[in-house]
Amino acid sequence: MTITEVSSSTFLADAINLIRDKIKNNVTDPITSTRPTNERFCLTSYPKRAVTYPIITVTDRGITQPARLGMGSESTAINLDIEIRIWARNVKERDELFDSIYNYLRTNQLDTDGLVDANLNGFSLSSAVNVDELGEAGIRSKVMEVRFLFICE
Repeated sequence: MTITEVSSSTFLADAINLIRDKIKNNVTDPITSTRPTNERFCLTSYPKRAVTYPIITVTDRGITQPARLGMGSESTAINLDIEIRIWARNVKERDELFDSIYNYLRTNQLDTDGLVDANLNGFSLSSAVNVDELGEAGIRSKVMEVRFLFICE
């Protein structure tokens, strides 16, 4: 099922799936031609079995409610913190995928099918940290945390 907008009743799952789908459809998989047909490039959980790198995981990092939207209102402002982790075979691949993801999210907020249209507002990059395994063959990863403002009505 393709998510086109984030709904108040299912906002967390909608946001994670929407971001996953946006990345999957707009960021090029460097190994599309050699990736096994039963494997995905972009996932919503950490892999529990062997995978072919690179992959991207999209998970939630937490939710805060900074404000209610007025006296007598049940509407609230919600901050959604989302982790996008790039798992790659080398530093160059990791950094190129990071650039592609960040630039897509940054520049596709106001399009007709963009993030604001889907009810995710106020995109910001909270952090991007390298987490590399030791050794030449170690997986290179970057943990990127982004934040969106969602109005829960």
